[in-house]
Amino acid sequence: MESLPRAAKFRVKISIIRANNLRPADLSLIGQSKSDPYCICKLAGRPETDVRTQTVMKTLDPTWKFECEMPCMKATDTLEFQVMDYDTIGSDDLLGNLELTFDQIYPGGVDDTLELSDPARKDGKIATLRLKVIPELIETPVPDTRCFVTVYKAEGLRSADWSLFGGKSDPYCIVNIPGKKHSAWRTRVMFKELNPTWDEEEDVIGYEPGDPLKFQVLDYDEKDDDDNLGQALLQSSDFHPDGFEGEISLGEGTLHVRIDIAVPEIDEEVIDPGGHVGPRDREPAPFQMRSMDSGRTHRLVAYTRIGRSRRMLEDKIDLVLDSPGNCDVSRLHAIVKCWRGPDPNTWLARLYDEKGADGGAGMGPGGGHSGGGTTVDGEAVDPVLGTALQTGSVLRFGVREMWVFERAPMHLRSQDAEIACNRAAANSQEDPNLIRSLKIPSNAVDSALQRCPDWFSIVRVVLECRLEPDEPACVDCIETQDECGRTVGRHEAYSLVAQQKYDIQRILREIKVGGTVRLRLSNDPKLLAPILEYLDQQRAEMQKVYHSRAQVLK
Repeated sequence: MESLPRAAKFRVKISIIRANNLRPADLSLIGQSKSDPYCICKLAGRPETDVRTQTVMKTLDPTWKFECEMPCMKATDTLEFQVMDYDTIGSDDLLGNLELTFDQIYPGGVDDTLELSDPARKDGKIATLRLKVIPELIETPVPDTRCFVTVYKAEGLRSADWSLFGGKSDPYCIVNIPGKKHSAWRTRVMFKELNPTWDEEEDVIGYEPGDPLKFQVLDYDEKDDDDNLGQALLQSSDFHPDGFEGEISLGEGTLHVRIDIAVPEIDEEVIDPGGHVGPRDREPAPFQMRSMDSGRTHRLVAYTRIGRSRRMLEDKIDLVLDSPGNCDVSRLHAIVKCWRGPDPNTWLARLYDEKGADGGAGMGPGGGHSGGGTTVDGEAVDPVLGTALQTGSVLRFGVREMWVFERAPMHLRSQDAEIACNRAAANSQEDPNLIRSLKIPSNAVDSALQRCPDWFSIVRVVLECRLEPDEPACVDCIETQDECGRTVGRHEAYSLVAQQKYDIQRILREIKVGGTVRLRLSNDPKLLAPILEYLDQQRAEMQKVYHSRAQVLK
């Protein structure tokens, strides 16, 4: 049988076509005795599912051609068919019954003539029932968090149905979330039992973390209201998130249940450390590559392409490998990315192989190196995240090209010039008197900024680090820059509400040691007035705190 979803439910289409060779239940003084047959179909222990065909009078071979549907059948259910003889006076007689378990109808269904069991028959003949049963899996949306409840059994229930020979009950269990009507489900009815075993599992519809679960055991009565045999309530803390299995008290009797909480597996997002470096990043990097064959060196930039196509690559920036015999090196073979780390004096580098995944280490005859691949220190390059480069790493492109990754001196003078140019360009567009800039000087300042919970906190930390704590924190723009003075991000909020709701993590992700935070002060009364009022409220609250602490210390 194919694997089924947990707590799966099925819609079952049923065709009751005909019966043959039934037992005559109505004696006749004139002519052959007959019956008045009809057929009942239901799920065992679920009286609410009963459906019946029409009655065909005076026949032993009735044809009904009756179609119906069981809207919800579980893998633990049994489908029952009872052929009855209708009597005007007295109770109807059983002419034969048939049971089909779930395993008998799933997955292929049933389209056959089956034998009916009739213990009252003495003539040795066999009655049959022609059926067609088609199960269909009910597809339902899968919520993020699921609650599976298994009701195993109950013990020591009280007797609700009086009898001269010892009373019994017809118990069933209802499980639901209080206040959520559509969450309720119920087990089968176990007739004439005080220690019923159900062993039924179902997914509680609409469950959310924090919801309690109510269990109620009732005695089924066909004509009167069902009697309460006991109930219990489990709080969410009793079973979420680790589940629960054991007995719970019903007041009189116990109920054995199991609860499993299923939460979706969160796939960890794979983040490329060099994903932020792109083809337009061409600033110098403090690294070079040296050929182990010819001694040739090539200075690296932040984004350096490697291949054998002079038309696709730039000679002065990219590394062109067009020596004779390098046919296994692709036109655009690999990429080296370099960028500054958290510390401005730290640089990181990774090698990415775009088209060499089919070759490389271990791919050649006898497990040797195959053409077309790229390796770092003999290991294949990760096709998604690339491979980190360390000083002294040996890079191999194809079979013949082997290079060493080395450090190289940085020309700080050119970087300072770029910073000055960027600063001049920014000042030409904005009034310098309204700008407050802070170059992040240390990890301590960076840590203070990273702990800021909101827009105002960032503004205050920057102003205090600039020794300007009395400057009103009325800022409508926060701009972040990298070590070269280039804009990384620009964040604007022109009202108090917008600043209070602003996603502060967008700003904090761009702040690092060596970078710059620039504040643009605002004189707009529509922003200044609410901020000053907000600051006054904060000062008043702090005064209350200081006063309450002073009272405690007295």
